[in-house]
Amino acid sequence: MSTTDPWFSDEPGIEVYHNNDECSEGNNIETENLQPGTGGKRLCSKCAELNDRGI
Repeated sequence: MSTTDPWFSDEPGIEVYHNNDECSEGNNIETENLQPGTGGKRLCSKCAELNDRGI
């Protein structure tokens, strides 16, 4: 499984955090917007799907 410590984008309008390093959306966050933790946001649906599949 590829779950890791959570991260999120601090770009306005982005309402999810990521915790799976296979998530293409999470991996596309620009470095200047990257923040550690959940930011009080909900888990990305793609990360949740990958986690459920054990990827």
